[in-house]
Amino acid sequence: MAGDQAALDVPKHVLDYLGAQKTLTLATASPAGVPKATTLTYVNDGVAMYVWTRPETTTARHIEENPVVSFAIDEYTEDWRETKGIQGTGDAQVVLNPTEVKRALELFRNKFSDVGDTSASNISFFRVTPTELRFIDNTAGAKGESQAVGIEYPSDIAYSVFRDLPQEAVSTVVASMQTMEVETGTVIVRQGAPADKFFILVDGEVEVVREDEGQQRTLAHLSRGQFFGEMAILRDTPREATVRAVVPTTLFAMDRSAFRSVVAQSLGTTQDFDRVIHQRLEEIQSGAGG
Repeated sequence: MAGDQAALDVPKHVLDYLGAQKTLTLATASPAGVPKATTLTYVNDGVAMYVWTRPETTTARHIEENPVVSFAIDEYTEDWRETKGIQGTGDAQVVLNPTEVKRALELFRNKFSDVGDTSASNISFFRVTPTELRFIDNTAGAKGESQAVGIEYPSDIAYSVFRDLPQEAVSTVVASMQTMEVETGTVIVRQGAPADKFFILVDGEVEVVREDEGQQRTLAHLSRGQFFGEMAILRDTPREATVRAVVPTTLFAMDRSAFRSVVAQSLGTTQDFDRVIHQRLEEIQSGAGG
């Protein structure tokens, strides 16, 4: 599964920490920017996390109106130099698929021994799909440092769906993204159509297919963390291939104008555009990208 593939990109010690902890603090916001922070129990399936709350809560309403969230997972220690934790951003969606609801409930029962067979009909499960995970490990710091206010907490980016994008543009990119969920077989972009959006795969899998002289061939399969649609926007040309979902797939989509202003301009020059295009073409030809 695509989620399993994403987990392969995350260091084992980060996944182990994610699986061992039991609560996270979830930060949501209304469309007007009114924040809300809530501490919730959670379970994880690879890097994907599940939380539950009642559908009438502020947290549930915020997620429905604005799926972009941030979160923190940590545990207090008397010695700050032993601090570990995870900070992240992501996309939260209510879980509607009965099979996935059953899976989330099973994960909760496995992790929390006091979870019984109570009906879940009056609660909603939410899947938090990270766009970035940052692992904080103060044990990696200098052992001789004294504990004090302002002590530095070393951190590393353990996973980022935006790893191939300019780092300085990531925050603005997140704000410009819209979430799309498509079923198996859905055509996301069609060869020859105008290039109106740029896409990042959050979960699932797509195939890139091109038709030449009546013959159709598959150029690539793309999965979580990979992106497509930038070449036609940068070149200002129609789509060069058709992209369709192989399995149920979640994507982030950015309008052409937002992509050009946020991403393309951050690349700087036409030479940089060409470098990105050529790199992506090489990935397609090698079957690594699209």
